[in-house]
Amino acid sequence: MAGTDRTTPPTVVERSPRDLASAVLAAGVLVGSGALARQGTSHAEGEVFARVNRLPNWLEAVLWLPMQLGSLWGPFVSGALVWWQTRSWRPAVGTIVVGVVAWRLASVVKNAVQRGRPDDELDGTRLRWGTPRTGYGFVSGHATVAFATAGVAAPALTPELGLLLRVLAPVVGFARVHVAAHLPLDVVGGAALGHLLAMIWNLAVGVELPAADTGSASAVATVGGTSTGRSVTEVGA
Repeated sequence: MAGTDRTTPPTVVERSPRDLASAVLAAGVLVGSGALARQGTSHAEGEVFARVNRLPNWLEAVLWLPMQLGSLWGPFVSGALVWWQTRSWRPAVGTIVVGVVAWRLASVVKNAVQRGRPDDELDGTRLRWGTPRTGYGFVSGHATVAFATAGVAAPALTPELGLLLRVLAPVVGFARVHVAAHLPLDVVGGAALGHLLAMIWNLAVGVELPAADTGSASAVATVGGTSTGRSVTEVGA
C-alpha cells in the first residue's frame, strides 16, 4: 500500500520450547551440583581445581578484564551495549534486571549451601591479589551474572557480539577458579543458576529477533506445514 513504511522490518518476539527445556536442564544441574557441594570437596574436584589454580600467575592479568563481565557492573555495561545495538527495551532492560537479580540470588544460594572457598576446603591453594578472603563459595556470583547476562543479551546482538558474550561467560568461570575464588562445582552451579534466570526472562518476556532473520511469523511458526511449537508474535510492523 502507498505510504507504508517498509524501511524497518517487523520484529518477531519468540518464546521457544528449547528455552523451556534448557531452563529445566539448568535447574537440574543447579540442584545436583548444590547437593554435591554440600557433601564437601571430592578428590576429583580438588584435582581439577589444582590444575587450573596452578597455571602461571600472569594469567590473572590477562583474565582480569573478561572477569568483570561477572561483576555487578557487568550487566549495566552489557545492557548499554544491547541498547546501543538494538534500541529495544526487552533485551536491554532484561540484561540489567536479570544480571542484578542473578547477583542477589547467588548470595542467597551461598548462605543456603554454606560451602567454603578453596582455601577453606583444600591445602596448598595458591592465593592471588584478586582472591576473596571471606564469604562462601557455592555458587560463584561472577559465573551466575556472566551466564545470566549472556543468556539474555546474546540473542539480541549481532552473531559476532553474541558469540563473544557466550564465550566470555565460561572464561569468567575459569578465571574465578584460577584466582582461587571458587571451586569448579561453584562455577558449574553459578552457570546453571545464571542460565536458568536468563531462560525464565526469555520465556516470560520473549526474545526479539528481526523478521528478516527468521522470515515471516508464519514461516517461523511452521516449517514445511509442520508446527515447530514456538510461540511467535510480530511487533513493530
